[in-house]
Amino acid sequence: MIELQAMTESDFQEYLTRAVETYAAEKVKAGNWREDEALDRSRKEFNDLLPEGVHTADHFLYNIVNEAGEKVGFLWFALAPRRPEWYFIYDFEIFEVFRRRGYAFQALAKLEEFARTRSIETIELHVFGHNTAARELYKKAGFIEANVMMTKEIK
Repeated sequence: MIELQAMTESDFQEYLTRAVETYAAEKVKAGNWREDEALDRSRKEFNDLLPEGVHTADHFLYNIVNEAGEKVGFLWFALAPRRPEWYFIYDFEIFEVFRRRGYAFQALAKLEEFARTRSIETIELHVFGHNTAARELYKKAGFIEANVMMTKEIK
């Protein structure tokens, strides 16, 4: 069984370093950003969304911790912009060494419990199209694909 533990300031700094780089790489892989601009754009997006770091209002940043007390991943969600009765998952990851043990499914269930106790009606997220493993996990957890964007690069 996992627990969601609020990130400390040092947890957040560790998370931020990793997340900025990962998000930049994903945006490049998806064809949204050029590699030479990706890190700067990623830093800006994180700074805009979390101007006060881990203490930004209406944003919730958690470590996902297993029964042995190990940090197995993280979860960042917030009240959805323009929809205060919804949560939006900004970032969610189970570290590779801990994958395929049910932690991701358990973390989503914990989030659902958390939301239900706060009268949140819907949880929304974005997943990159190339991330088929995550898409399957979300479907298994009861999420449905509400929108699909497609692109074609013309060379």
